[in-house]
Amino acid sequence: PHPGQVAPRSGLAAAVAAAKRAGGVTGFRWRPAREIEILRAIRVAEPGLDPILAATIWRAMIASNLAAQGGLQVVAAPGCEAAARSLVGDPGLVQAAGSVSVCLEEAASRPHTLAVLPWPGVRDDRALPWWMLVQAPAFARLHVCAAVPQIDTGTPPEALVVAAMAPERTGRDTVLLAGPRAALDVFGGRPVARAAGMELHALEAMPGTTGVPEAQPDTGVRVLGAYALA
Repeated sequence: PHPGQVAPRSGLAAAVAAAKRAGGVTGFRWRPAREIEILRAIRVAEPGLDPILAATIWRAMIASNLAAQGGLQVVAAPGCEAAARSLVGDPGLVQAAGSVSVCLEEAASRPHTLAVLPWPGVRDDRALPWWMLVQAPAFARLHVCAAVPQIDTGTPPEALVVAAMAPERTGRDTVLLAGPRAALDVFGGRPVARAAGMELHALEAMPGTTGVPEAQPDTGVRVLGAYALA
């Protein structure tokens, strides 16, 4: 954004927050898909602008607005503190957790909380990897909703963001499925990680859409969520 747009946008966010509080509205409205759409539009409109710089500026503004409008809490798994800070642009919003289990518990029990977890394959050796832990009934409401960084660098993201919300779609998303390998093979995705007889696969379309079968519960396959990159 142009420097002259920052103050008006911040003032608007404060006004929206005040109006919501006056009307008794306290719900959290994090919109990761909208953020990606904005970043994609910036890349098209400003091809000479460093995409990482653009994402950093927008993340700081968006996080500030979210914090003002409905509260925002971010809990980072060990080794993900830097990724969490880059996600929200404000170190004061980030709380370090002692394990991935604590991150999941915080996101499941505290409203308006984002858990920043390591990219699968980087695991907490004291426990099962988080993509297996999140399949427990206690975490049924949690889904992968975003990645860090949000820019496509040609390599896997550094971290993934889990929250108690359904993943939003942008039209170009990476879907993560977990389950037994034999059950996952029918989806035609690519293996990302494996542990304890289970695998995590990534595919480019949501199960149940054209050409992709539904994920049947009796097969042990769970859609962990989806993320998009700009």
